[in-house]
Amino acid sequence: MNDNAAELLPIGARALSADPRLAHAVRDFGRTYGYDYLDDETVGRTLAEHRVALRRLGRGWLVWAGSLATAVGIAWLVGAAAGKPDDMAVAVAPPAALLVLALAAFVRVNLQGRRKLRHPFLEGYRHVLAAARAHGAPVSFVPAWLTGRGGAALDLAPLPTYTAPSAGPPKGVRATPAALPPKPAEVEEYERIAEHGGWHDETGWILVVAGAVGVGYAVVKDLPAAYASVLLVALGIWIWLAGHRLGRRRRELSREALRYLDELTRAQAAGAPVHELSPPLRKLLDTRL
Repeated sequence: MNDNAAELLPIGARALSADPRLAHAVRDFGRTYGYDYLDDETVGRTLAEHRVALRRLGRGWLVWAGSLATAVGIAWLVGAAAGKPDDMAVAVAPPAALLVLALAAFVRVNLQGRRKLRHPFLEGYRHVLAAARAHGAPVSFVPAWLTGRGGAALDLAPLPTYTAPSAGPPKGVRATPAALPPKPAEVEEYERIAEHGGWHDETGWILVVAGAVGVGYAVVKDLPAAYASVLLVALGIWIWLAGHRLGRRRRELSREALRYLDELTRAQAAGAPVHELSPPLRKLLDTRL
């Protein structure tokens, strides 16, 4: 993991301080929760510590034990039911108990994760991000782990609702922000193709297998028309090769995208406001962190 990418913050202190009203709100949150959210170095380090702790929990022994117990319990349950025992209840009781233990393990991990997400620092930082958005400040991304977003589109700890005060324009002289690096053409291409693909391998192999079965049927049944199935084999190979080329190009471009994220990090440290990242770049950043 590259340290520069790891230190890219959702929003930097310069951007939080550009609007006096927002800066005042951030300081209020700091006093409430006991942290200085205008200290980029401390915020970055503390976010990293909480991210690692949550990731460690999601990969801990309870998760592995629960997954193993689930697999064994389901296989045991299916085998017990398929054996048609005289007393079905007695036969399925042990695997059912194992599945209950697996469920208990997952519930405990979920509760521990929720408790970690409710840490005062994270609670306060979610308020900071909500206030920044409400004031129109540039929030580059909201980390999925910070809101507890898993595979579903639901957040266990979403950003709170915050309404910016309807005052006039902020007073004071704003410093000229540092410039953001231009987005390279390779990064724009990565953003276009990053979400493509993913189906080539499966589709290609399905067509190859279907074509091979068709050819085999033609040989066994002496049915010449079935030899046309060889076209499915050719189509499957073509699709697989197309997916392979797309995947290779995506990996090449991802390196350029990661370098661009490094440049954004340096620009943010120099005071440049980093605007919201595109979904492909957010996903790449989440994967890298």
